[in-house]
Amino acid sequence: MLESLLALGGLVLLRDSVEWEGRSLLKALIKKSAACGEQVHILGCEVSEEEFREGFDSHVNSRLVYHDLFRDPLNWSKTGEALPEGPLGALRAMCRRTNPGPVTIALDSLSWLLLHLPCTTLCQTLHALSHQDSCPGETPPLLPLIQLPLLRQVPLSTLRK
Repeated sequence: MLESLLALGGLVLLRDSVEWEGRSLLKALIKKSAACGEQVHILGCEVSEEEFREGFDSHVNSRLVYHDLFRDPLNWSKTGEALPEGPLGALRAMCRRTNPGPVTIALDSLSWLLLHLPCTTLCQTLHALSHQDSCPGETPPLLPLIQLPLLRQVPLSTLRK
């Protein structure tokens, strides 16, 4: 099942709710991508990098590139540790990546991004991410995690376009 989800490429929206814990599925898909030799970029908004990496072995962790928005998402502390240009800058930087080879992009979580960014701008950026040329003829998997209560407020058709 994991192979068929990842083989689709493009946007694979993972719902998270009380009944269905989506982060476990997200981490399983990340583990599978890393096992296939892919580099996995994670935009982390909901949990710390340390917490997110828990449960992964050293091989998987070596394939992860964690972009941390959890600690200081809006750069209020001005320590220089925050991502330049905030969440959209981090997503756009993923669009401009230059290293060759297959990649998977995970967003933990899309819910946070939808609450803090204009929906149209975020959707345009996600579209650009899911249609970048990581390898000729291939679309990189984009795995956003979204909490179910927020999903009811944002039309799914908006995210799938």
